[in-house]
Order: sequence, then structure tokens, then C-alpha cells
Amino acid sequence: MAMTVQQQPNTSYVHGAFEQLMYVITSTNQAANYKFRYIADLYVGGIMVSRVKVYPNGAGAGVIRVDKLIQDWMAVTKADQGTQVNEIYNTSIHRLGINAPAESWSSNNGENYRKIEMRFGEEYSTSATTNPTEYIDELTGYYISCIMSAGLRRPNTWDMGIPDFRTNQNWLTQYLPTGYEKQVFSDRETNPNFTSTTASDIPVVHQDVTLREVRTLGLGMDGAAPQSSVAISAWVGLYNSSDALIDSGFITASTSGGISPGSVNTDAGRLQYIGVGPHNLITQSAIATFAAFFTAGSVAYYEVIFMNDSVTVPSNLNTGSCASCVYQYTVVNSDCTYGDTDYNYVTLAWQNSFGSWDYQAFSLVHQRTTGSIERKTFDQVAGNWDNADATQDFNFRGDQGGTRISKVNATQEMTANSDIFNQDEVDLLETLYLSPNVFLLGEYGSTVTPIVITDTSFIQKKNVNERSPFIYQVKFKYAKERPTTKGGTYKG
Repeated sequence: MAMTVQQQPNTSYVHGAFEQLMYVITSTNQAANYKFRYIADLYVGGIMVSRVKVYPNGAGAGVIRVDKLIQDWMAVTKADQGTQVNEIYNTSIHRLGINAPAESWSSNNGENYRKIEMRFGEEYSTSATTNPTEYIDELTGYYISCIMSAGLRRPNTWDMGIPDFRTNQNWLTQYLPTGYEKQVFSDRETNPNFTSTTASDIPVVHQDVTLREVRTLGLGMDGAAPQSSVAISAWVGLYNSSDALIDSGFITASTSGGISPGSVNTDAGRLQYIGVGPHNLITQSAIATFAAFFTAGSVAYYEVIFMNDSVTVPSNLNTGSCASCVYQYTVVNSDCTYGDTDYNYVTLAWQNSFGSWDYQAFSLVHQRTTGSIERKTFDQVAGNWDNADATQDFNFRGDQGGTRISKVNATQEMTANSDIFNQDEVDLLETLYLSPNVFLLGEYGSTVTPIVITDTSFIQKKNVNERSPFIYQVKFKYAKERPTTKGGTYKG
């Protein structure tokens, strides 16, 4: 007598946690016994965290969907894991290399990426009148690698889910750092309008940044299958306005707060982050000479390429040592001619479709308004009801009584306007609207404020059908209410 797994997710792939992850189980004990049910146990970190029992379908098989179970045990990484435990809530993941200059890399929170195990069993009784007996762990060692995907993003998924599980497509393979054409965990796509100065043969992912901004990149760092990452380090090259390389160096994971792919053996190391924004690079100490070039205004742009060693300088002749494409950042001036500069440049950070972080600056004037105001009222009874006695007559004043306000709740709303966007920035913006976690970053990443996008629709403009410049307006409100004073009672 035996149980058999007839269908399961492809173990050669890394799956998104929002895919439909299905198992079909059969047992030779099903037909001949009573009160039969299949048992599916979910193990996270070697500990059983969930158990599901299902009755056989009409064909006698157990059909079990496990992605819903996995989602409950996954979460995006918001804090720098290289910090002390008692400080972790004060150190944002966006400030890698700033929180601790010697640590530009960080592991994830252990929930961003999961390698989970499914175990299967059965329960049944040998007669109609006896209670069923559980037979657990009859099938063990069925592992799935899952990333904390944020929701619908990949092409051709509106009617199929992410991805179409029926075709068993390996949608993440393009985003694992295993070669020079690969991207990392960002929804910002390569842009053919930009060329790398470091290695012109390598595709480029481009964005504009200011010296006041922070950025991170998340990437798979497990050297074992199904990731098979080879990213040992990040090579960073600074260029001036004449396209001359003025400084460069390697920020190696194992010596800068991260874990080398060959040493990854826990979920926390399977996805790692590195700080790559201007302010991250100014503050970090792995390449201490960077700060002077940035602060002097000598850096027109810089390029980041993940490498399979910490020695080989990337070039067209050395693409075999590159683990990723080129991430190119053009340094622009954040000052704006429209009004107060403190209110003319905002940066939004959001959880992307990989469960990592993407960023976009909005450089034109934005409006800040006090949004909805809610007043909680009560009917006040006039008079000194609580202290009238033999020496104190009952009385009341003219300022007492009637409808009074006990508390005022106010939300603050904002409208951020973009500069002219490229097509790749327009495509990226869609993921902002779909994200469940969006934050407003303060200057230098000094504050991280949760916000809620209030726009209810998104129009994805395309070059083929839009003649005007790609300019967007994003409306959002602060997730936290504005503090107000408490109103009075009948006393006073």
C-alpha cells in the first residue's frame, strides 16, 4: 500500500508566493477504508506550522493548494538585518551603508524568501464505526522555493494567475544573477536607449537619482539550485561628464555585511540587499574614496554590475565574469525652480512584484493639503453634577452644554507630479499602483512614512499611441492620521 505524488510544483524553479502551487496525491488505501482524508503538513524552518486535511475527489485523489498557506509565513524585509536586535526598528533597509558604513549588504528577515517543505500523510478507519487513525509523514522532502511576490505583474497573467501554472513557466529565471544578461529583483526593465560605458555589450537598467537619495537592490544569493546564483560582489564605477572612469571598486558581500552564495544555508541569506543610492555610496566605507568624488560634484553617473568574483573588472572582454546586467544611475540636481525646494522633490519606495524594493523620484511641484477631517462629537450636559454638595451649589456656565467636539481626526493628502518619464519608467509605475506596501522616503532616507495611493486607476501610456510626453500625477495620503488635541468634557 502506498501514497504517490501525481502532480507538484516544478522544484527546478523559484516560485512566487502568489502562484497557484498545487499538489495532487493518491493513495492505495483510499478505496478500501472508511472516513479517508489526505493530510498535508507545511514545514517552515524545519517546524510544522500548518496542517490541512482534504477528502478525496471523485477520482479518489487529494487536490491540495498550498500557496495560501505559504503566504501567511512570508513578509517583505523593511529593516536592515545587520543591525543590533534592539535597534532593528530604527534602521531602515533603505539606508544600507548608512546605518553601518562597513555593512552595505544585508540579509533578508528570513520571511522574504522561503524554502519550505511539504509532507503528506493520510487518515482512515477500517470500519464505519471506529475513529480514523492518522498516518503522518508517509511522504517527506517535497521542497518548494518561494519568493515574496507582491501580486499581479508578469505578462499574460490577467486571466491565468502569476504565472500560468498550467504551462509551468520559469518566470524568475531572468532575474537570478547568473550571467551578464540577467537582472535582479527589480521591476525596472532594461532600456535600449542607454548604453553602458563600462561594457557596451551589456544591457542597461537606468534611472535618475540625486545626491539626497537612497536606493537598494535585492537579489537572489543562494548558490544552490534552483537559484544557482554566482553573485559574489558588486562592482561600482564612477564616471564624470566626459565619460571618464574616475573611481571604482568592489563591495564584496561576505566582507560587507552579506553572505557569499557558497555559504548560504538559511532563508535569510537566499535573498540579500545592497545599498546602491548616492547617499548609500557616499557613506559606506568599503570604497572610502567615493565620498569625495560625490560631494565635489564630479560624478555625472555611475554603474553597478554584480560579479562572480571581486577581482575582475567588467568589460566587453570580461562579460563571463558578470552576474548581472548594468544598473546605471545618472546624478541630477534635485533643486526645482517651482517654489520652496523642500516641497519639490519626493521619493516613493514600494514593494515590487519580487517582494524586493523599487523607487521612483517625483521631481516637480507637489501639493500638500489637509484631507478628510472627521470630528467626533458628544452632547454635553451643563453644570457641576460631579461636585455639587452642601457647600457648592449646582450651577452652570454659558460656555457649557450643547454639541461639543471630543476629538478631531485629520489625514494629510499629497499630489506628486512626475517629470517626463521614459517608457520603462511608465511600465515601472504600474507596479507602484499594485503594491501593498508604499512609503514616502525623507531626504537621505532619514524617514520612512507609510502612505496609501488614493488613485483608483492607472493608464499605461505607450509610445505607439501617445504623442504627448509621459507625465504622471500620483495622489496619495499618509497612512497615519495627523495628531490633534483632545476636546473637553463638561468640566472646566
